[in-house]
Amino acid sequence: MKPKVILRHCDTYDPDIIAQIIGEGMEELGVRPRGRTMVKPNTVIAHQQFFPHAFTRSEFLDGLLAAISSRNEDISELYVGERCGITIPTRYAFAMAKYPSVLRRHGVRADYFDEGREVRVELKHPDALRDFVLIPEGVDGCDFLINAPKFKAHPWTKVTFSLKNYIGIQNDAQRMIDHDHKLHTKIADLQEVISPGFIAIDAIIAGETTMLTPTPFPLNLIIMGLNPVAVDSVCTHIVGLNPKDIDHIKITAERGYGPIDLDEIEITGDVTLDAAQKRAQEMRLTLVGVEEIFNEKSNITTYVGAPPDTYDYCWGGCPGSLFEAMQVIKQYQAGAYDEIKPLHMVMGAYEGDIQPGPKERVLFIGDCAKWDGKINGEQISIPFLYEDRQLKNPYEATSGDVVVKMLQVMGHIIRNRGKQVIRVSGCPVSVAEVVLYCSWLGKVANPYLHPKITFAFTYYWVISKLAQLLRRFRPQPTFSR
Repeated sequence: MKPKVILRHCDTYDPDIIAQIIGEGMEELGVRPRGRTMVKPNTVIAHQQFFPHAFTRSEFLDGLLAAISSRNEDISELYVGERCGITIPTRYAFAMAKYPSVLRRHGVRADYFDEGREVRVELKHPDALRDFVLIPEGVDGCDFLINAPKFKAHPWTKVTFSLKNYIGIQNDAQRMIDHDHKLHTKIADLQEVISPGFIAIDAIIAGETTMLTPTPFPLNLIIMGLNPVAVDSVCTHIVGLNPKDIDHIKITAERGYGPIDLDEIEITGDVTLDAAQKRAQEMRLTLVGVEEIFNEKSNITTYVGAPPDTYDYCWGGCPGSLFEAMQVIKQYQAGAYDEIKPLHMVMGAYEGDIQPGPKERVLFIGDCAKWDGKINGEQISIPFLYEDRQLKNPYEATSGDVVVKMLQVMGHIIRNRGKQVIRVSGCPVSVAEVVLYCSWLGKVANPYLHPKITFAFTYYWVISKLAQLLRRFRPQPTFSR
């Protein structure tokens, strides 16, 4: 039988209407959640003022939970699990997304992955980047996964639908491993961890251009299915792309997870594919090099060389981190692109000239940055520090939370006071770190210290740290899936 993808019209964030549509979709697909059932939204970042369109909306989650609850005969436990992005506490992201009141209303608990233990899962596919991955125990203990992503553009992978939402099933240190020029393969690897029992995509108001700071785009759709490759292939066609040109969809399809061709997929619902495509005609997608984004259009000048291996551009790594970092800063300071003090950012094995002004800082970003030459008469040699990612042990991976990152970046800047050239190591250098370097060296807004978020952020950071400490003293559960 062909996997089915359902396209339903929905032009309102009314939880009752959403619950009815999703409930009808579950009935059509024969979905019956069972055992320990987890809902995985996309809550990469959330704030009602600064990031209102980056996450699966609370009203959508409300309707989804209502639809699930009406079919809960075989559910032993229902919970919502996630790890948000850029190192902020997931508790904070959930609070800013207005999830807690929804969870209380349905008697559902939150599983904050960054506060729990990790479990080893073996990977069997011969083309997997490594032999195993570490995932949160909440994912390991899940019997039935409901994937509830946001329909968005993505500056690193072009689009983010159900497959890309799997990045959130790993904690910071683990998700940064292979989050570089091999990001598409990493996404395919994670599909081996657990298959979704149901997919419901919030495409009522989609997000265009970026994934952290998307511009709202009314698409008025709820998209449902069981097979992630089929669902993402249809979604990709909706925005006018061929899924065979989106590497993580293509790789996952080649590994046998589902069909990529439309003639192998059944599309149903009250909206045809043609009608959905017409709705999305003007939706803007971004897969543009940072040179085109910044050079001669801002006070940031970028110099990008090739990353290691075969890719000609590190879409999933440092260039993308720079773009998203400046987009985040722009949310707090609208003129940041022009008001930032001149900075020069060098990534990859760059071979051209670098000609900053006498007092303009030059940052070599990432382990694969490499360059030899003179800057204002001084001979500079930046060595290649990249280590084959196959050699990186997941058990040894570390990633400090955002407060630790603040202290580390501040210390690094102080140690390099008076130096024009600064080497920033990492593979990749995270969005959070690039935000901090740009805000402090460029003298623009630091989002983490903005008065409108500082109190709430500090409160949830403290609560999150206390929860992590308490979990260390609890016995580790044993699950069998």
